[in-house]
Amino acid sequence: MVFASLVEALRAYVKMPLVWVNGAVAALAILAVYYLTYFVNETAGLAAMVIFFIFFPYFLAGTYGVLIDNNKKKGAFKIYARYGFRRCLFPNILLVLLTWFLMNLVTMLLLTFGVSAELALYISLFVVIPLVFFCYFADITAIRHNLTMGQAVKDSARRVALGSFSITVFYLMNIAVIFFASFVLSMVMSFVGFEALLPLAEMTEEALLALTPEELVTLVMTPEIIQASFVSLAITAFIFVPFFVSYKTYFFKRMLSVYNGSAVQHTAEEDGEYDEKGRWFKYK
Repeated sequence: MVFASLVEALRAYVKMPLVWVNGAVAALAILAVYYLTYFVNETAGLAAMVIFFIFFPYFLAGTYGVLIDNNKKKGAFKIYARYGFRRCLFPNILLVLLTWFLMNLVTMLLLTFGVSAELALYISLFVVIPLVFFCYFADITAIRHNLTMGQAVKDSARRVALGSFSITVFYLMNIAVIFFASFVLSMVMSFVGFEALLPLAEMTEEALLALTPEELVTLVMTPEIIQASFVSLAITAFIFVPFFVSYKTYFFKRMLSVYNGSAVQHTAEEDGEYDEKGRWFKYK
């Protein structure tokens, strides 16, 4: 199930070109955040980031629907996106808020007991991993089964618990791809920011060790290196975001066939249809 979904996700790059839309949107958002921050101010960059997080679920919902139903009809993406936008948005907002709250709570508690800030941050990250682990499919199951935010979280947790071994392998595969993506990012960075990184590359080991932390930060945080970093990140996002979205979708699709049943009110597979505005109507 894990590797079959992986193969499908790779094939989607060619067979379902719409998956590239997610990568393009993510890449444009990264560049918009950088250029608005650099040429306008930090508030403009932050606003661009918030707008991206609010509207990206629209593209996720469209991709989820088209891939799960293998629907290549004209206008299908738009219908699924309209139907699933809010269903995809709210579970993700809940997950982000819970993650932020737990990380801050655990970090503050550990700091009061004298734990270093760096160690407290690492521990808080490990605390929120189970939350992400069980809620990872909340947005896609909310769309597929027309669930409320709370129902979607419960259904995601139940499906993860039922398929604990395959789910674990699936997450490990995602982590492996993340490491590979970071390697690709470093390669792209070395190419895009070659001229900006050249002064650092030409320095000897003794010269680098002799630098103070402030001097090292000054060398690394030049405008040219920062720009190269954002451009490299945008290129990497354009390549890998489509994979993570399609891999998640195809794996969830296979989970539906293996682990049937959920706390649903109705599903897209019941007798009914979507109209041109993305509304679902059940036949009597």
